[in-house]
Amino acid sequence: MLYWYIFFALTGREQQIANKINQHFDNEAFTAFIPMLEVLFRNSGKVHKEMKIMFPGYVFIESGLCSAEFLQHTSYIVRTSKDVIKILRYGDSDEIAVREVERTSLMCLCNDNHCIETSVGFAEGDRIYIEKGPLEGRESMIRKINRHKMKALIDLEIMGGLRQVAIGLEVLKKI
Repeated sequence: MLYWYIFFALTGREQQIANKINQHFDNEAFTAFIPMLEVLFRNSGKVHKEMKIMFPGYVFIESGLCSAEFLQHTSYIVRTSKDVIKILRYGDSDEIAVREVERTSLMCLCNDNHCIETSVGFAEGDRIYIEKGPLEGRESMIRKINRHKMKALIDLEIMGGLRQVAIGLEVLKKI
């Protein structure tokens, strides 16, 4: 079984930390990644896509090691790196692995590259119908829609806390 762990790091240094972890542990035991979002924006009347970090300041690590073994292997990186602040925990407990429910809810939205792509849909009255993308069949997750900025606001639970994430949503037509 694979577990996810999260490093709290300096914002803007996430990719360097992920690269360092992947190079230092050059095996299948650890895979560091940064969840990304595909966001849309309009510039001069044209729609552009851009990649953005979903949780700035966090580096995710996928590993088959249990919590105690993971701490043993990564304590050196946390102690010696100026960019890694700490390993996230659930409150005051010793639980450091992301819970399975939280992990699967994020994985069902992401593609194989840990990126949430843009969804495409249409609006009928007050309801939104998603035709394509990660929100297809999950319209109930949407809390708020900003059609002009092409974003849908959803709530994701990570490490016991609720985080609002703005996912790209292109509303093609309004009926």
